[in-house]
Amino acid sequence: MEISSVEELTNNLSFIRWAKGSGSPEEMKKWDRWVSASARNEQLARRAQQEVLGIDFVNTGSQELDLNREWDELEQRIDQKNSLKRYAVSSAQRRQRGSWYLKIAAAMLVAALAGVVSYNIVSNQKANSEQQAQLEWRTIETDFQQQKTIALSDGSTIRLNANSAITYPAGWVRGNLTEVYLEGEAYFTIVSRKEGNQPPFRVITDDGVVEVMGTRFVVATSEKDTRVGLEEGKVSIRKSSDAEGGDTESKEYIMQPNEMAQFSRDAQEVNISSHKNLDIYTSWIDQKLILDSSPLSYLIYRIEYTYGVDVVVNDEELYERKLTGTIQLKDLEYLTQSISEVMDEEVSLSDGKVYFGNLN
Repeated sequence: MEISSVEELTNNLSFIRWAKGSGSPEEMKKWDRWVSASARNEQLARRAQQEVLGIDFVNTGSQELDLNREWDELEQRIDQKNSLKRYAVSSAQRRQRGSWYLKIAAAMLVAALAGVVSYNIVSNQKANSEQQAQLEWRTIETDFQQQKTIALSDGSTIRLNANSAITYPAGWVRGNLTEVYLEGEAYFTIVSRKEGNQPPFRVITDDGVVEVMGTRFVVATSEKDTRVGLEEGKVSIRKSSDAEGGDTESKEYIMQPNEMAQFSRDAQEVNISSHKNLDIYTSWIDQKLILDSSPLSYLIYRIEYTYGVDVVVNDEELYERKLTGTIQLKDLEYLTQSISEVMDEEVSLSDGKVYFGNLN
């Protein structure tokens, strides 16, 4: 099978099925053999898989030491002593000499087996060391005004908001991604994982660990805290603390749909509250911003976070306003015009800053 480019693989339906783990047994074996045939094939498969699924992989396969097979071979060789009976003579000297030869042969076989076992153990240790060296943490980042969607091999997706990053351990292309470290904001749609058969999916932040078995939720981090909004399913949270300078996990908190959790390393508890309209926190995945009696401070946070600009409020009384409406997240000029219409106030863009209130 001659393949010379990543493009050939990404256009090959059989390879795509293999990458997603949905191919027939024959297809899976065929591509497994092709990937392991050479370092060049593995490199092409890496790059093609990243385009197909959005995650990378390393080959974690290692040759297993089959002790039973080695012992079987040893027993077969030792059983060859029975064939010596065909050459047996009545002379005691010949019998003794044959016995001596057999002992030497058995000793040599044992020594050979010890050498094989030692070689395999050393080879496995070397392979394990190389495997550990191959295991890497990969990071996917977004810039201001940019979003990315990462598709996982089990059908789960991660939507990464602007100015954010997720870091994950690279694994086999058909293995399940079970853990990511998040800085910023992301929306997770995790396929249900049957308890006992698959590990839970974990989102790790500086403030704690969010663990799920299948659900839809959003996680946002800042320098102060982590917030989790749950749309569907069930989520557990274990808060980290700075006790004695080390990371320790406190008790487990369970979230239900339409709840928002807020927690930090320094806080004593995880604060969980009900929210009827979680669209306020998830609408960015549809390139829009929904406000529902939201304070100006929340709108300012969204502008600075998404567009990377400073916001200046010239009229302090505007902080008392509660805002309701839907704003499309397009370019910054369009955004300021839309906010001005929603607020019925002057909102302008000048010198890379957004100004609320009259500039004079």
